[in-house]
Amino acid sequence: MIRYCVMMWAAVAAVLCSVSAVAEPLKVFPMASVESDVTIKAPNHHVLLSPVREVNDEIRADRQFRLDVVGHGRLMEIDPDSSLDRVGEFYREAMAQRSGRTLFTCSGRDCGRSNVWANRVFHQATLYGRDEDQSYAAYSYRDEAGTLQLVLLYSITRGNQRDYVWLEELAIQDESEVANLSPDAGRILGPLQVSWTGNVTYRFDWDAEAREKLVGWAGNPGATVMIVSHVVLGMNETVKQALERSARVADTMQALLEKLGIPREQQLLINAGPAQSAIQSGRSKGNRLEIVVIKDVASGGG
Repeated sequence: MIRYCVMMWAAVAAVLCSVSAVAEPLKVFPMASVESDVTIKAPNHHVLLSPVREVNDEIRADRQFRLDVVGHGRLMEIDPDSSLDRVGEFYREAMAQRSGRTLFTCSGRDCGRSNVWANRVFHQATLYGRDEDQSYAAYSYRDEAGTLQLVLLYSITRGNQRDYVWLEELAIQDESEVANLSPDAGRILGPLQVSWTGNVTYRFDWDAEAREKLVGWAGNPGATVMIVSHVVLGMNETVKQALERSARVADTMQALLEKLGIPREQQLLINAGPAQSAIQSGRSKGNRLEIVVIKDVASGGG
């Protein structure tokens, strides 16, 4: 009897855990009919937070992620007596009620090609229309269980003048790679990844645009510039030697940042050395510095 009860409680707990992974769905826009509702459960779901383009039959975007998600997507046709502007306002208000954060928005040709969004990103041919008649928005929020949720909203007016919306609601299963998408991460700017080469002197692989961006971030009152130094452990190198090499590279970067107008007292160095390449070699990206700017509490998120 005791064994039976334990098994029953284990089953109930499993159900509760699976339910908590998916937040309460957003309401359907009042003047819309749901054409289809698709379950999404994918370890490598494509999420774009920048305009899309297609190069040599490959999807390209400056900011894109492959995420482990559980959720669903809904295709809705909007009543002719309403408008896509009202749909956008409806879901913006819904996100505000859930203390959501806007991750990205675009409209018209600034989003890229509608054909790519429809057929390559969302796999919904119904969403194909003129580029100038499209819009896209991405949001994040945390549900009552604390799970990070993403909401993707794509809208289009087709050539027959019918309005359609595709709404994806996704629960993130692993936040380790996307902490900066959290609604409470508005204070975190970056990371800016700078690879480097050299032994005695070091050459940093970053351009003027990246340097200007970092200086702008650091200009926030009270901001802390965090520098995380990573190195790949050499074949005949001890851990101590790798840490010393990592520290020298970071010190060179700190001196460079001082020349760019970022005082050393504003900088915070974390010497990770070969730790990540040793523990997570599959995700290691070689010798590099990761620079993150964290805004002061008073200046807050966005």
